[in-house]
Amino acid sequence: MKKALIFLFFVIVFSSCAKAGQEPALTVHYYRYNGDFEGWNVWAWPAEPPGNGQGYDFDSGNIDVDGFVSARIFFPGKTTNSIGKIGMIIRRSGASNDWAEKDVNSDRFTGEKEVWLVQNDPVIYTEKPPIAKPPIFFAAAESSGTVSITLSANTDDYGSFAVYEGERKLSGVSAKAAGGALEGKEQSGAGPFMALITLDEKITDASKLYTVQDESGKFTGCKVTMRGILDSYYYDGNDLGLTYRSAESGFKVWAPSALAVSVALYDNPGEYNASGKVTDQQTANLYPMEKDPKTGVWSALVRGDLKGNFYLYRVEFADGTVNWAADPYAKAVSANGQRMAVVNLAAANPPGWRPKQKPPFKPGAWQDAVIYELHVRDFSVDENSGMKHKGKYLAFTERGTANPDGVSTGVDHLVRLGISHVHLLPAFDFATINELAVDDPASAEPKFNWGYDPMHYNVPEGSYSSDPENPAARITEFKAMVQSLHDAGIRVIMDLVLNHTSQTGSWPFDSLVPGYYYRTTGTGTYANGSGCGNEIASERPMVRKFILDSCRYWLNEYNVDGFRFDLMGLMDTPTMKQLTEELRRIDPSFIIYGEPWTAGNSVLPQNLQTLIGAQKGLGFAVFNDRLRGAIKGGSDDASRGFAAGARSMEAGIVRGITGSVNDFTAQANESVNYVTAHDNLNLWDKIALSLGAKDLANDPYSLLKGKRDIFECDAVKSVLLANGIILTSQGIVFFQAGDEMLRSKFGDHNSYASPDSINKIRWENAGLYREAVDYHAGLIRLRKEHPAFRQTLKADIERTVEIITAEDRGVSFTIKHPDDSWPTIFVAYNGSPSPKTFSLPGTVPLWRQVVDSRRAGTESLAEFSGSIALPPLSMAVLHE
Repeated sequence: MKKALIFLFFVIVFSSCAKAGQEPALTVHYYRYNGDFEGWNVWAWPAEPPGNGQGYDFDSGNIDVDGFVSARIFFPGKTTNSIGKIGMIIRRSGASNDWAEKDVNSDRFTGEKEVWLVQNDPVIYTEKPPIAKPPIFFAAAESSGTVSITLSANTDDYGSFAVYEGERKLSGVSAKAAGGALEGKEQSGAGPFMALITLDEKITDASKLYTVQDESGKFTGCKVTMRGILDSYYYDGNDLGLTYRSAESGFKVWAPSALAVSVALYDNPGEYNASGKVTDQQTANLYPMEKDPKTGVWSALVRGDLKGNFYLYRVEFADGTVNWAADPYAKAVSANGQRMAVVNLAAANPPGWRPKQKPPFKPGAWQDAVIYELHVRDFSVDENSGMKHKGKYLAFTERGTANPDGVSTGVDHLVRLGISHVHLLPAFDFATINELAVDDPASAEPKFNWGYDPMHYNVPEGSYSSDPENPAARITEFKAMVQSLHDAGIRVIMDLVLNHTSQTGSWPFDSLVPGYYYRTTGTGTYANGSGCGNEIASERPMVRKFILDSCRYWLNEYNVDGFRFDLMGLMDTPTMKQLTEELRRIDPSFIIYGEPWTAGNSVLPQNLQTLIGAQKGLGFAVFNDRLRGAIKGGSDDASRGFAAGARSMEAGIVRGITGSVNDFTAQANESVNYVTAHDNLNLWDKIALSLGAKDLANDPYSLLKGKRDIFECDAVKSVLLANGIILTSQGIVFFQAGDEMLRSKFGDHNSYASPDSINKIRWENAGLYREAVDYHAGLIRLRKEHPAFRQTLKADIERTVEIITAEDRGVSFTIKHPDDSWPTIFVAYNGSPSPKTFSLPGTVPLWRQVVDSRRAGTESLAEFSGSIALPPLSMAVLHE
């Protein structure tokens, strides 16, 4: 994943210290209590008017008499007076992660020219502040009898800390915590320093205000955050959120650390500002909720038919904080998710909705899947798509569509291609796009995002709806999309982003239960293994329950057929195991896979991270980046892989074609075989760059110029060979929408927020490069008709697949599958820029070729015996 969503992750360039004769736009002075500034720097960006971010080092060799260091901020090409406001983040960069840690959780903004900042203090000082006592940075109740604390400096007296309930001291003792280092932190110096308070008198009510005080007087006190202790407030019911009935509606929300909760009801979605937000949530219609002290669940029953109303929760805490909170279990929302909506889900079903019917797919045979990764907006927004509902769910309900040349587009194209599953990039409600402006051609606001910035997990995204102001419309239209694809024989996989959220400190979790749903460092800052500012703590019982409940909801309510998990490495393996088991009990044919990596260092212990190999025998699959690298080389550079002529890649190809059963899988259908996805350069751009294209941004098809037909172009040959390897390997097939028609994103390797002109599927390509589409369709037909390519058990693969050649940029093998109509199949790949001759096994006197360098399928093209010569960068499939 490469979703630089929260912190403007553009190319990180550290500035030189000073620009001669130029006044800095901002000077930042920074203080750390332990005096260790190694790795700490400022990420700053023009906020008004907006501009790109950049990193600036502190001059750590020049510490002033009070312990402050300084960094001077310059913005090339901008005058100091032209910038109204500057955004800044104090961060620590490690060897493997530029965003290893943030000093405080929130971004800071200033219009001043000089500011002073103090470690873990969100205040922006315009004059140098006096440094008094060092603070206790963070305190967390991990159980009813233990409170962990993190200190800003070392001390000789770790026994001086005490927990107070209000003014009353609880009996207990404190001592230095074993180790003292933060788990997952790249240590760059002394500290942080940790202590553990063991209580004789337990914390009995998580909603009360508890503090930690230093009785030696060296450190200032700190409020105790309820964290691990909340695990004991478990609720196993299936009715969290809103339960709508025409006579009355029930509301239930888990908030064990809240002092009071009320349901706030509204008869309208609120008054939106120019940014599409509702800032005034005040209402007189407040319905107090009652708390179950055992589970921490608050509930209320409101009489009358509330359909058409909206709601929030008003949450009060013992320290006086009052939050307006979203319902994490919300199933319908207003535009931009500003208020929860009361909707009768049954009445929102589209005509012809058949929730218990799915296209046939054999349970357990996930190796039969041919998955097509697709973005909802990309699919239809092109002016030549022939679809009326451009960029919308309803585009998937249109049949008989064509481009101006009469070539099939949309769902008809998918049917012609022969895929089994559509993988939809995030289609739950995400934060980036202003749903009220997305269809306004006069609006300059962004209209596109991949959607990896979750807001409401159980609600369809409104920008893909024909009417985002109607909360029921997105529900109806999402279901209509699923039903239409099912009617076409295509199953639907949802891309789930359960590793992080768009926002922290507010919705969807922190407003209700501060400090629980996210992993934090010892200083209380959010862990950032996602690279997007936070990590969801999937290992905590009520977080795990939310994940399981959300997944079951999408399966049961929307009849989807699979999930892809973003950054699955950040989800603990026991959660993935339980999730897989529970979903399969509902639908044995359900497909589950994900990315077996993180985007940075996580505080989740590595033995719990669902990394490559962790899936063995657990029933879900992972992306095979090892085969990906062997086929194409690097993801964003001009390096070459086997399909573009690189040497020494044969062993990686062999491991991949055998389902990686001698590498990281227990069986082949645990491997998702792919070359490209939405991340990084797409396939055409990557191959073109590898083969010498100079200006992808302006001329992505330069390598095709002057060719009589596309098969004269080495880049086309490499594309067909790359996906040809995937389609003839054991495992699950996955490829990105448009690869079959040589789709270009004009060299944009990270198009998460790029405009439609970059991201859209250009349906003219379906006609311009019809031969490439036909080749992919032929290979899919070959795979679907012949079980020899769709084995999964290690013993079967080792018995039936025999590697004949794996050297000098050539790989060949046979498959002898007892249940295939072709007793013996011969496959060869020539990854060389020169012709290559392969020997055909002599046990078969005559071989019929069904795949050559220009055509693919199941029909005989030619006959051979003894040997076959393959053109450069091509493949062949023959059978007995």
